[in-house]
Amino acid sequence: MNILRFLQEVDRRVLYALMLLVIAFPVLVPIPLPMKVSPATQSLYDSIEGLKENDFVLFGVSWGAGTRGESRSQTYALMRHLMRKKVRFALLAFEPQAKVLNQKIAEELQKEYGYVEGVNWVNFGYQIDQENFLQGFGKDIVGTIKKDIEGNPIGSLKVMEGVQTAKDIKFLIDVTGSRSFEVYITFLQQPFNIPMGGGLTAVMAPEAYNRLDSRQMVGLLGGLSGSAEYEKLLGKTGEATGASTSSAFAHLLIIAFILLGNVAMFLEKRQRQRMGYGEK
Repeated sequence: MNILRFLQEVDRRVLYALMLLVIAFPVLVPIPLPMKVSPATQSLYDSIEGLKENDFVLFGVSWGAGTRGESRSQTYALMRHLMRKKVRFALLAFEPQAKVLNQKIAEELQKEYGYVEGVNWVNFGYQIDQENFLQGFGKDIVGTIKKDIEGNPIGSLKVMEGVQTAKDIKFLIDVTGSRSFEVYITFLQQPFNIPMGGGLTAVMAPEAYNRLDSRQMVGLLGGLSGSAEYEKLLGKTGEATGASTSSAFAHLLIIAFILLGNVAMFLEKRQRQRMGYGEK
């Protein structure tokens, strides 16, 4: 078979198989690619790095299965950093699925860092009506939450020692696929002047850059690339590194397919013209 014709008529199943290969391999065997860390990612890392041991962080995790591909890796990277710094944190969700999804992440990471639920971290669970909830929460955390996801009274947990109002929160994070970060800014970050960072999906991140410019947010992870950048800063190759490499390889393969097909078509056309038939 003419190689030029072959390149234009490759069976689509072969193309799908090649695509599956270049996507799957970097996920199974992460291959770190050279990357430049964005200022927004670096700023968030530096801010968390500046926290002191035993500081209390409110960790908003309002994401579900729909944004799992981006939000999960952001949560992993940020939570790993908090545990490395030995700070206390509380998970708070305004998305029904989030209380369970993020509970599993914390339970997995706590084994690596010697954290204990109720002592070093707590899950406040899923709450409704974010605006009204945060207004009460900022003034009286224990009175508003009452019990954690396990049914334990919040006031009895060691992780909550010295934490009564939003003034006792040293840092605020919101990983989300929605606009919940805006509500946090309005009802918690601004009234109590809490340094805040976030993790947003790639399509949502551009909406938050004005918050960075105004210093209402000190740093931001944008989509999967933000997670990969954060993993680089942590020196920990994780799922974001593998997934971002897969994405890069997949795009390169698509570009290669397009180039080969068009070059083959052009060369075949020239060949036909030299042979004296076909299009002139």
